Amino acid sequence: MPLVNNRMIISWRTFLLSLLLGIAAATSSIAEPIDRIIESAIGWTAWRPVSGDIVMVGLDDQTLASVRDGRFSRADHARVINAINKAGARRLVVDFYYQEQEGNEGTPALASAVRAMGNRIILAVSTKTVPGTERLLSIFPDPKVKGPKSRLASIAWQYQIWQVWNVPVMFEANGRLLPSVAAVLANKRADRPSQFRLDFTYKLSSITEYSALDVINGKIGARELAGKDVIFGGTASTLPDQHYLPGHDLVPGAFIHLIAAEALKRGDPVNVGWVPAMAIAVIAMLLALLTPVKRYFNWFALGFATVLVAAKILLSASLVTTSIGAALMFVAAIGANVSRKRRRFSAQRENPVSGLPNFEALRGQAPFGSATVIAAKLVNFEDLAAFLPGEGSQQLIDQVARRLTLACHGTQLHHDLDGTFAWLVPYYQHSQIEGHLAGLAALFNAPLTIGELKIDVAIAFGVNDEFEGSNAQRLAAALVAAEKSIRTRALWTKYTPRQKDDAGWQLSFHSQLEDALAGGDIWVAFQPQYQIATGRLVGVEALARWTHPTRGPIPPDEFIVQAEKSQDIYRLTLFVMDQAIRSAAQLRDRGLAINMSVNLSAALLDHNDLVGTIRVMLTAHHLPAEWLTIEITETAQIENSRQARQTLAQLRRAGIRLSIDDYGTGQSNLEYLTEVEADEIKIDKRFVMTMRDSQRNFEVVKSTIDLAHRLGAVAVAEGIEDAPTMALLEQLGCDVGQGYHLGKPQLFSDLAASLLTSSHSRSA
Repeated sequence: MPLVNNRMIISWRTFLLSLLLGIAAATSSIAEPIDRIIESAIGWTAWRPVSGDIVMVGLDDQTLASVRDGRFSRADHARVINAINKAGARRLVVDFYYQEQEGNEGTPALASAVRAMGNRIILAVSTKTVPGTERLLSIFPDPKVKGPKSRLASIAWQYQIWQVWNVPVMFEANGRLLPSVAAVLANKRADRPSQFRLDFTYKLSSITEYSALDVINGKIGARELAGKDVIFGGTASTLPDQHYLPGHDLVPGAFIHLIAAEALKRGDPVNVGWVPAMAIAVIAMLLALLTPVKRYFNWFALGFATVLVAAKILLSASLVTTSIGAALMFVAAIGANVSRKRRRFSAQRENPVSGLPNFEALRGQAPFGSATVIAAKLVNFEDLAAFLPGEGSQQLIDQVARRLTLACHGTQLHHDLDGTFAWLVPYYQHSQIEGHLAGLAALFNAPLTIGELKIDVAIAFGVNDEFEGSNAQRLAAALVAAEKSIRTRALWTKYTPRQKDDAGWQLSFHSQLEDALAGGDIWVAFQPQYQIATGRLVGVEALARWTHPTRGPIPPDEFIVQAEKSQDIYRLTLFVMDQAIRSAAQLRDRGLAINMSVNLSAALLDHNDLVGTIRVMLTAHHLPAEWLTIEITETAQIENSRQARQTLAQLRRAGIRLSIDDYGTGQSNLEYLTEVEADEIKIDKRFVMTMRDSQRNFEVVKSTIDLAHRLGAVAVAEGIEDAPTMALLEQLGCDVGQGYHLGKPQLFSDLAASLLTSSHSRSA
């Protein structure tokens, strides 16, 4: 098995759209709440204790209760500062801003205490927003208080989602660059304003806090404070200096300064942004989608997301901030698309009536090997389904499935459309097959009870014990044998190799079509269309072609009809549509702005996503809608459905031209013209090729040209095989011609080369 498989679970387009979603989420901050939640969880589960080099002296509730009216004056502040100085503290940060005041009796004492500490005291500079504006105003300490040697530090920070996430290293206060409290305590500086993400791993409960009252009274002294950095700040519940910290409730501002300083003392924080996580996520998802790991994609994606979260936590603890929210959104988008694709894939492999796996699931199994394939088909199932009232068909299928399950002997029963079932019989039970089928026939001799009705049911079996061929071929062979049993009125028929070729083609068409589309056996030919009067090239029609590896070229009428029967026509049409639009865009880039026509069965008009899909293709290949013509097959009658009419209207609103193909064949021609407001009418080649020999066909062609012109449409003649026919059509006023005389269907490369060499024109 190759290590890398170029077929992903999802398309490259879906992958790129998911990546664009992740990038958009990153650049627009939509993914930011994911990182916030993770960081809040880190704060909630904080595990790292502080170093103890920095301690708190708090103006707490106990201290405020000890003074009159709970007013802690400047003189009281001086007593605290003097006590801390006397205790031999290394440095003191005062987390109060002493705004200039006149006549305050405690100012001299406070100024004396500040001067006594010299350059070991750091005073706070507060910054606030001017009410009614976005302008910031910084409040410097009272000059009467600030000593000549005391230092200043900013206590400002910005809130994000009402919480403190980042703290400055340097802050510009009224045009003056100041360090933050954390930077001063960590001895860090920078030459421009900057900030860093807090380390939320610190346990706030590990912070040592002493009451200011105990410091004043001498209960706390040199033993506790000597040689320590001290922050004197408000911790009382009644003080306003309380802030929300991620993972915590309200926290005193001094605590935030302390853990910020602890982080800066450990090293220089780094923010690597969202790009590294996104790049790793892209590589991981590609590996998961392109290698055998894709079988376990959901588990892989979950594990990778867990690793991303764990990496963010570990890096955060190492002072490296990374944003993984966008990467997680990208992984989630990929996961959602994979799950949706798998659900759709699972739904495609399950019969909606019985809930049993269908034949597509059986074909997709591991090779059958030596197992025998048995197919069972209800005789006249369509008649039974039409006869039974209400949910009678459902009950019929359920009862048939229960009886058939008895013969499966533990192997899975598969149910496809129109009352057909199949299962596998292991090699060691081959000798018992005839007896099992006889027993099943006996079971079905008893009538089924559907409501109040007793229904006689006949069933026929087909057996294929040939070991050669793919799963699809062997299943198809068993179904052919079952059909033969019905025709010959036999209980069961064994498949013979002589029936293999035709059966494989008819009954495994879906599988063969899948292989042909993937392997390039189905391709698109392009036939030019010329204006009859001038010989100027005006358009190209895209035509599906199938070169089968064993059957050779398959006529389009044959495989297109089979595709309609097997419900594969939609995928085939979109394949041709995409190739045609891409080719038209390439011709346009080379200076050949010509119209591209694509056939569309009218039965597909009931697909409500058809117009959107075509518009996506046009956008992807940068082709204007007016250069695309949709040829609606007239032989497939438009259903009297609202969806079909809406689709036609949407196609016209999108600017796409509409054409009635093969006009003159099929049914309800004039009624058809009222259903489709066509831009052109194509006259079927059967009339054009014989118009010189048949007067009736000549009149049909002539009248159709006149009718098209009266309706304001372009008349296009198909099947022009010779110059006389071309001349006759010119006399009748036909607008556009197409046929072997003008140009055969050919590969795009050949068409482009011939058009370029002929300067985009041709003489008839």
